[in-house]
Amino acid sequence: MTEMDEMTKGAFQEAGNIGMGHLATALSKMVSREVKIDIPVVEMLSLDEIISRASNGKQKSVVGIHLSISGDVTGGTLILLPKFSALSFSDLLLKKSIGTTTKIEEMEIRKLREMGVRLCSSYMRVVNEFLGINLAIGDPRMDVNMEGVTDFIKKEIGQLADEFIVVKGECYIPSTNSRNEFNMLFEPEASDVIMAAIMKKMMG
Repeated sequence: MTEMDEMTKGAFQEAGNIGMGHLATALSKMVSREVKIDIPVVEMLSLDEIISRASNGKQKSVVGIHLSISGDVTGGTLILLPKFSALSFSDLLLKKSIGTTTKIEEMEIRKLREMGVRLCSSYMRVVNEFLGINLAIGDPRMDVNMEGVTDFIKKEIGQLADEFIVVKGECYIPSTNSRNEFNMLFEPEASDVIMAAIMKKMMG
C-alpha cells in the first residue's frame, strides 16, 4: 500500500474542508434542517478496504451514488447511505415525517439521485474555484440494494485503479440522526496536480 506524506495529506485535507463546508450548506437548503459536518479524513485505501467499510454490519451502505471525475485529474465521487439514512433522507426530500418511508421506490430514487448530483456539483464547483483547476463530473449512476452495494462499488470504481486517495467526510442532521457519507476518490497520480495547485494557491 502506497503511503502519503503529511504535506500531501494536508493539501487534500484543505481542499476537502472547503468542499465539505459548501456541500453541507447545499444539503441544509435541500432538507430545510441544520446540517453538521465532520472534519474530512484523508487516506490511501485499496478497493477492498473501501468495500469493507461500506459493508460494515448494521451500518452497511444500501444506497450508492457515483459520479466520475474528468479534467485535470481523474477519479470519482461516491456517496454512500446506510439504510436508516436512505429512508430518512427520502422523507426529508419528499417533505414527509421521518419514519414514513419504508421502501426505496421510483420517487425516492429520483430524489436521492437529484440530491447526489447537487451535492457533488456543489463540492466540485468550490474545489475548482479554490484550486484553480478544471474538474468535471459525469452522469450519476445509482444503485439501491438493501443487502448492500458491494457489487455496485466494484463495478463503478473497480476498473479505475487498485487504490485511491480518499477524502471522506460525513454530513449529519442532528434532528434525525441521518448520515450522508461523502467520498472523493482520486487516483494516486492526481496527487501531483493537487499539490501543485495548493502550492500555487499558497504562493499567491
